[in-house]
Amino acid sequence: MPNQPENVKRGEIKGTLIAREFSSGTGDPYYPVPNPKNQELYLKYKELAAKEPGVAFVGRLASYKYFNMDQAILNALEMYDNLKETGKLDVKRYLGPGDGPKY
Repeated sequence: MPNQPENVKRGEIKGTLIAREFSSGTGDPYYPVPNPKNQELYLKYKELAAKEPGVAFVGRLASYKYFNMDQAILNALEMYDNLKETGKLDVKRYLGPGDGPKY
C-alpha cells in the first residue's frame, strides 16, 4: 500500500492491519491528472489494449481516469450489458464529471 511504512510493505507485520491512504503533493499521483500529456499517453495505451485478443481492460486504469466507486460499478455493469447485447466488451457511454451520485 502506498504511504505505508516499509515493514508493512514487506508484509512483516503480523495480525490486523488498518491502512490509510492519503493525498500527497510529492511522488507519483495515484490517478492520472487530466492534462494533454496524460491524454496522449492514454491514447497510446488504448491502442495497445485494442491489440490484445481476448483481454478486456475495464475500470479506472483502463479508462485512465478517476472514477468514484459508484461510477466504477456503473461502468462495469454497462460494459457487461453491452457484452450480452452486442458480443463486444466496450463502454456504452463515457462517464464524465456529472455522472456521479445525484442527491
